[in-house]
Amino acid sequence: MLSLRLPVLALLGALALGACSSGEKYYRLSAEGALPANASGLAIGVGPVSIPDYIDRGELVFQSQDNRFEIPYEHRWAGNLRAGTTRVIGTNLARLLGTGNLQLYPWDPGTPMRYQVRVDIRQFHAVSGGDAILQCVWQIEDRTSRRTVVRKVGDFSEPVRGDGYEAIVAAQSRLLAQLARSIAASFPGR
Repeated sequence: MLSLRLPVLALLGALALGACSSGEKYYRLSAEGALPANASGLAIGVGPVSIPDYIDRGELVFQSQDNRFEIPYEHRWAGNLRAGTTRVIGTNLARLLGTGNLQLYPWDPGTPMRYQVRVDIRQFHAVSGGDAILQCVWQIEDRTSRRTVVRKVGDFSEPVRGDGYEAIVAAQSRLLAQLARSIAASFPGR
């Protein structure tokens, strides 16, 4: 019995080591600061955030030529890109507005909130040898009156500082901070 276990254990160990050495690297977008600690203040909801199909995937995507994109399969998002984008926009926006009363889409239908921010991302990637770009349309809705109070187009760029995918993700995180600052500056009552 022991003679059968050793080869099986050796095979399982080799498979585990092979999985660890796959070369995959995982990346996460980051907010500029933490969400305010208290859950009071202006009640806002962020979402839904829509993302184009060409980047709504597990791998990072960058533009290498005018009409060509590269997908490095070993460089992946640590989680869902849409959820990560929503989280970062929401955290940055709540910090800028000084509220910890933040809901991220999807929320329960009866969740009370004064304003809802919707974002339709059209482009969100880095260009090889250039900047990271974010093009989107966003709007703020007053949930009490059920009216759109602000609707704007955002066109942002951010230099990629350094080489590699970490520098690209850092630039994309700064793009989302730019977007949050633009939204916060347009918020009703500011």
